[in-house]
Amino acid sequence: MLQKLAVFVAYVFLVVSGAKLPRLLLDDTYVNRVVGGEVAKNGSAPYQVSLQAAGYGHNCGGSLLNDRWVLTAAHCLVGYEPRNMDVLVGTNSLTEGGTLLKVDKFFLHNYTSPEFNNDIALMRLEKPVQFSELVQSIAYSAKVVPVNATVRLTGWGRTSANGPVPTLLQSLNVVTLSNEDCKAKSLFPEHVDVGHLYTMTKTGEGACNGDSGGPLVYAGELVGVVNFGVPCALGYPDGFARVSYYHNWIRTTMANNS
Repeated sequence: MLQKLAVFVAYVFLVVSGAKLPRLLLDDTYVNRVVGGEVAKNGSAPYQVSLQAAGYGHNCGGSLLNDRWVLTAAHCLVGYEPRNMDVLVGTNSLTEGGTLLKVDKFFLHNYTSPEFNNDIALMRLEKPVQFSELVQSIAYSAKVVPVNATVRLTGWGRTSANGPVPTLLQSLNVVTLSNEDCKAKSLFPEHVDVGHLYTMTKTGEGACNGDSGGPLVYAGELVGVVNFGVPCALGYPDGFARVSYYHNWIRTTMANNS
């Protein structure tokens, strides 16, 4: 029980404190990132953005859905105002290149913690982003992802629990689980629900602090938003907001507030 409690504290730290990662921790010397991933090829994820918290730098990931809207995790925005968050687009590096964009509104779903139900949110940019080779939107899918599918995770999350944040965007292929399989393998089966998509490969691969809010992509479409894990890559499933489940909320929220 004490061991499970200790891991739960770490689990909450990943999803709640994936925010506020000081620039002084940035490091580019690790061979394995995200955890267990590799440096993403420049321009290979032009929809990926970095949420930049004032005074802290990289806070969470996000995805450009069109020229005004960014999809991320709700827990990444709790405690912040739009004026305290910028969006970095057009670069794989947290230290050079890209463009910082201002945000004018947050739209959080009915997020609850620690269950992380409805952990999804939209950010509206003040002005439309200019698309280029390195800045593109991504389609978000209403289709349910099949079980045992290979999907792509990208992010600037820590390379290990409490480790440094990589300067360059990391990429990792992971495999989807059924909810039943996730319950059997999860440390917290009571948190498994229909609004989440779950992935796992092996110990040493998975999401970590700072990946929250970032994209999970299947067949070129956005299918998940990083929500939670047991930091980091300890051999338990990672959880993502299932985009198909929230497809109508995403669509109508953007349509009603454009």
